[in-house]
Amino acid sequence: MHRFFVAAAWPAFVVPFVSAAAVSPLQAQQPQSACTGRALTGTVQDSTAAVIPGATIQIDGKAGLSKISGSDGRFSFPCVAAGPHHITTNAPGFAAAEQDLPARASADLHITLIPADSVAINVNADEATIDPVPGGLNGTTLTGTQLNTLADDPDDLQRQLQQLAASGGGPPSGTVLSVDGFQDDSPLPPKSSIARIEVNPDLFSAENRQPPFEGGHIEIYTKPGAKNYHGTLFTTNSSSWMNAHNPFSDAPAAIGKQRYGFTLNGPVRKEGSNFSLALEHRSIDEFSVINAVTLDDSGNQVSTVANVPVPQRLWVGSARVDLQLGPKNIAFASFSTKVDHLSNVGVGGSTLLESGYDSQTYDHILRFSDTTTFSPNLLHEGRVSIDFRGEDDVPTSTGPQLEVAGAFTGGGANIGQQRIHQIRTEWDDDFIYTHGKHSLKAGLQLFDYVERQTLSTNFNGTYIFGGGTAPVLNGNTATTATETITGLEQYRRAKLNLPGGTPTQYSSVAGNPQVNLNEFYPVIFVQDDIKLRPNLTLSAGLRYFYANLPFQANGFTPRLGVSWAPGSSKTLTLNAHLGLFAGHSPNGLAFTQAELMREDGVARVTSLVYNPVYGAPATNGSSVIHAVRTLAPNYGTNQNMMAQIGGDKTLPFGFTFSANLIYIRGWHQERTLNVNSPLNGSPTGPRPGALNLNVLQLQSSADTAGDIEFVGVGNQKLKRVQFFVGAVRIHIKSDTDDNAFFSPQSSATNAGEYAIESGNSLWQNFANVTVNLPRNVSLSINYYGNGNSPFNITTGFDNNGDGNFNDRPQFARPGQAGAIATPFGNLVATGGTGVLARNRASLPWSIHADANIQRTFTLTSNSKADHQQTITANIRSSNFLNHTNVTSEGGVLGSPQFLVPFAADNSRRVEGGLRYSF
Repeated sequence: MHRFFVAAAWPAFVVPFVSAAAVSPLQAQQPQSACTGRALTGTVQDSTAAVIPGATIQIDGKAGLSKISGSDGRFSFPCVAAGPHHITTNAPGFAAAEQDLPARASADLHITLIPADSVAINVNADEATIDPVPGGLNGTTLTGTQLNTLADDPDDLQRQLQQLAASGGGPPSGTVLSVDGFQDDSPLPPKSSIARIEVNPDLFSAENRQPPFEGGHIEIYTKPGAKNYHGTLFTTNSSSWMNAHNPFSDAPAAIGKQRYGFTLNGPVRKEGSNFSLALEHRSIDEFSVINAVTLDDSGNQVSTVANVPVPQRLWVGSARVDLQLGPKNIAFASFSTKVDHLSNVGVGGSTLLESGYDSQTYDHILRFSDTTTFSPNLLHEGRVSIDFRGEDDVPTSTGPQLEVAGAFTGGGANIGQQRIHQIRTEWDDDFIYTHGKHSLKAGLQLFDYVERQTLSTNFNGTYIFGGGTAPVLNGNTATTATETITGLEQYRRAKLNLPGGTPTQYSSVAGNPQVNLNEFYPVIFVQDDIKLRPNLTLSAGLRYFYANLPFQANGFTPRLGVSWAPGSSKTLTLNAHLGLFAGHSPNGLAFTQAELMREDGVARVTSLVYNPVYGAPATNGSSVIHAVRTLAPNYGTNQNMMAQIGGDKTLPFGFTFSANLIYIRGWHQERTLNVNSPLNGSPTGPRPGALNLNVLQLQSSADTAGDIEFVGVGNQKLKRVQFFVGAVRIHIKSDTDDNAFFSPQSSATNAGEYAIESGNSLWQNFANVTVNLPRNVSLSINYYGNGNSPFNITTGFDNNGDGNFNDRPQFARPGQAGAIATPFGNLVATGGTGVLARNRASLPWSIHADANIQRTFTLTSNSKADHQQTITANIRSSNFLNHTNVTSEGGVLGSPQFLVPFAADNSRRVEGGLRYSF
């Protein structure tokens, strides 16, 4: 079926190239008449001075003259009649610009366009206005000075952009990052090659799949080549004396970072073809801190704290060539690459050094784009991307993994020697048509993933010491009394060969580790923005997708929006939206399918042994339980309905205020249930179906509901200070965890499962401040904070024998022995009443504050030079407040680390940089 889609899309991409070849000679044959007016030339650019190819420039409306800007942004009218004229300029992704041209105006124009579908922020502009945009949701476009103040390091820049995207109501980690109009998630290009960044543009557009509460959307547009040579040389350095050590470390570490690279832009030929190059190398010397509770050789409990080097070495490069194939046809071809090597991945917190692994990743992307303007009203965009992406992982140890609940994880990494190689192909074909009050965009998106994987997950086996009921010891001798012991005590007894020292469970996988698949994912969408009145815009869209693995074909998602700016001042914009969002990304579905295949019970067999002999799990005669993953017969596409109402207000003195209220209702959400769980809580007990078999069925049986509130205020007009501050409250609950393989603690009841998802903070707030100081010095501060991020409290046991170690504590009865006092009440692992709700605990507030101060020195005195020679020096600090941002806290009841923080994000980092531009 997917071959039919590809065959249908191919002519749409080829036609523009053929038409360009045909149109050029015809136009060349047209006779030239004598000019009685004057020539008019100019350049179309964005607010960063990056040229905009493919823009349509009209003189005196449709009845007048029309030209398309070339790959260098230039346009030329050989003969324009004398007198005043009205010029209209349009370009895809930008708001139309209109201006009156006096009779004696300059014959060479500079036309600046601002991005559409967002609130354009330009700190150099005289005015900051808010246009009524049908799909906007706190959208922000970063250009010029604001873009320059962001981090140069791609990892830090990506974190800052993810935090900005959280203003849409989603977690930062869920942010989708796309480059140059391609929809598939992409690595971040070098900052020096970026022309503009759009944060959360038009989130309700039918072109977008993901609902805002699952994560924001970052669109990055890179700079085309230039007609004159220019470039940059840059370097940054951070040494150990500049950086603070981890709060859980007992000693400083040799933390550092070195980054260097260059960019170069220029012409391939005099007219119609330009190039751009970028290359950089990074050496990052970070350290992870092990903060675990282990045992010494005598079986005594000890605190294990150690700095472990986690070095990273990577190369990032890109090359792009822009071509003008005809008067109405432009194209570009690009290649980007990223090669990354990391050591001791996964080590830190409660995970010991032996459980780490070495990782080598690569990402090589070839991209081709063609834009054809058939007429001032019809534009075609075709894009093709081929992405060669892969990861090869080698564990430090090949021994069995050892999980001691609430204390430490040791042994070999359970991913084994893993190999994941992908070839991702994306094909986008869009038509944009404007007529009267309508602005229509229709498109086809095709995604094809070919994956070849070696998934040796748990081939080395895993011992779980979860704790449980064990005999009370009199010295080293068992008595007839019993007690509840922790996983660490259970492990101690196993090491010393004492009664009660058998592991809770041993699991392993055997078979062929090869998992190969082909994910095909076509999308069709149409979006119509109708300008009913100058201050009233109606938006209607429809999106449909199909996926072959797992099969999904009911992906119709209609969307509707309205934007109204009452009054003539246009200082207030009100907007409302209602729409459906469905499905997961192609990459998400491919991962789901790979996991279903990995535990199919045929090519790979998963085995569980309860109460095995430590070191010899197959010698105690226990029954072996097998596990298999299946797909529910009624499995369907997840659906989310979102309703939004909000507004933006321009206040006196350049202040702006924004507010939004969003309601979410979701159904057919994914989760996994063991539909063949034991009926009596014993793993070997009777079951509804086959004995000794866990059937882990992927279902679409969960629900989601909640609301999001956002408020923000900013000012981009002040001479010395520009800022924006905002806050988001995200109160969304579900009986899943945004994970297809999440399982409730019991397949028999849903009690206590409805909760805020793990890691989704109830509160998020952020601020961006730029201060323009004397002597060409600028200071910028980016702040992001989140609080009430929930995590689950468990017992470490598998009380119901379903194979999942996610059972939650119960509330203790009055006077019950062994009860543990907690902030949630007195709790016990078993024998109590009721059950503690899921995700009742929460992490402390995290506060990330980054600062950058820089000064630019101009080396040339020619103000008319195409590119000034400058040197920019900067000092940047991430987490300059050195706030302890806890990332993990113990969640196993009664364990040594219960409700104790044991891992945190990086402490303060400082780096200095130099950039020479010419």
